[in-house]
Amino acid sequence: MLHPDLNVTKRGFPRAKTPARLSEPLSQRLNAYALAAGAAGVAVLACAMPAEAAPVCKTLTAQLTRTSTFPLYLIDPAVAPLNIAQGTNSSFRSGTLTGIGTIMWWNRGFVTPNTAGAKVLLGADELPAALASGAEIGPGGDFGKGASYGLLFTYGKGHFSYRGGGTKLRHAGNLNLTQNNYVGFEFTESGALHYGWARLSVTFKTVSGGNVTHTVVHILGYGYESTPNTAIAAGSCSETNKSDASATRGSAANARSATLGMLALGKEGVASWRTPN
Repeated sequence: MLHPDLNVTKRGFPRAKTPARLSEPLSQRLNAYALAAGAAGVAVLACAMPAEAAPVCKTLTAQLTRTSTFPLYLIDPAVAPLNIAQGTNSSFRSGTLTGIGTIMWWNRGFVTPNTAGAKVLLGADELPAALASGAEIGPGGDFGKGASYGLLFTYGKGHFSYRGGGTKLRHAGNLNLTQNNYVGFEFTESGALHYGWARLSVTFKTVSGGNVTHTVVHILGYGYESTPNTAIAAGSCSETNKSDASATRGSAANARSATLGMLALGKEGVASWRTPN
């Protein structure tokens, strides 16, 4: 038998009662709590999202004159995955029949892997490719050590037996001697594979009273993808995304400040949470 005070329908189910009305201060406090909890939850989710990968890059002003080598250090400051080098040769060839001697001179540029996991992106004749800005460097590329020690170019008046001759427009190697070039590469760090680029240009210097012109190789910068097995565009250069990082830190700070202790203060606490610093 049902209690006489229990209001039931004919089928024996309790009737739905009219919802009780909360006091205005209590209603405001619950609404403020829901708002703060929701904002904190969104901020926590935002902080939990993985950061997008960004290229690490550096601008350089290194120059190679005569015979010299530039080790390209990337992640590990003690080991350079690649060497960029130039070789300069000059000789005097006497004319046995005419008695007139000839000055022979030439330059060659190279990019040579220096560690077991380092390779260069190859182009024509299995020599390092000269890439345009924006070209993709990544999985699926033809990477290797490079023929002729990673020959980039030849320039000068060389003897045929040395194969050292070349002009700005016609020479051995794929580097364009009239504009900036990008050279792609891959290397390993802690067992992980990374992709990167180096930006190069070549200028010319006249010596020996104007009779000889040698090349000067300029290493203008480099970049590599910090996330393993991720392609990078030649010339892509961005340090950490400071605006995104600061936004994440701001969201985290708001999430920490919207605590139950502050809500317990009532209107004053909610007003303090809503007011920007």
